[in-house]
Amino acid sequence: MSNRLKIFLPFGILVVLVLLIPVCVMFAAGFQSVSGNFSLINYQQILTNSYYREAITNSLQISLVTSLFSILVALFGAWSLTRLTTGAKNILLTVFNMSSSFAGVPLAFSLIILFGNAGVWKAISTAIGWHVGASIYSITGMTFAYTFFEIPLGIMFLFPVLSSLNHEWLEVSNVLGASKFFFLQKVILPVVLPNIVQVFILLFANAMGTYETAYALVGDNLVSIPTLIGSLINGEIVANVPLACAFATVFAVVMALIVWVGNRLTRNQKEG
Repeated sequence: MSNRLKIFLPFGILVVLVLLIPVCVMFAAGFQSVSGNFSLINYQQILTNSYYREAITNSLQISLVTSLFSILVALFGAWSLTRLTTGAKNILLTVFNMSSSFAGVPLAFSLIILFGNAGVWKAISTAIGWHVGASIYSITGMTFAYTFFEIPLGIMFLFPVLSSLNHEWLEVSNVLGASKFFFLQKVILPVVLPNIVQVFILLFANAMGTYETAYALVGDNLVSIPTLIGSLINGEIVANVPLACAFATVFAVVMALIVWVGNRLTRNQKEG
């Protein structure tokens, strides 16, 4: 008992200090006005203010599109990675590991140099007379920027799953006379699909919470939940910490709902 206490007590204290207390304070502060009185004004503003609703819509749209596109590319990328030699796998995994961490200000600065208004791509397209309507400073550009670190991250998580698939399973299935569709439905999907759902949730959460890349790339020109929370805290719009806490609570509720739906889907798949 004393050994378990020595192990779990420090971990429990850490969880309470860095997770439970901040979450409780955030949740309570969301129901306060700027003066500190109990109020529902923050959530009322979130629901009625078009600027705040736009922040939620932009975050959900960017995260959903980025996660769906990244999970599809990562799935094919991870499968292709399993077909390579061990040396090539190790080299590419190292590259993907570094790429998944290449976010924030360095990524935004690189994209501005390449695709900005005075970037390399703009100069080349102008020289050849090719007009490009898309802008890196738009919601499309934000989605494009997020895929630079979402795709490598998805490959890193899906590669071990696809590597665990045994080629002998297909041989046994063929010997028993099962069709390829039956093999895919009854053997491959129960193993791969729960992991795909969990990786999608991870990518969605990563995109929803990305602040540095969004802020360095578009600033406040394209509002999202992370940039809006940052603006409300540092006073770029109007300093309003309770409203920022309310937005953070909405973010936490959205992520909890997505995780719950994902767990339900994977549980149903395992039971089926």
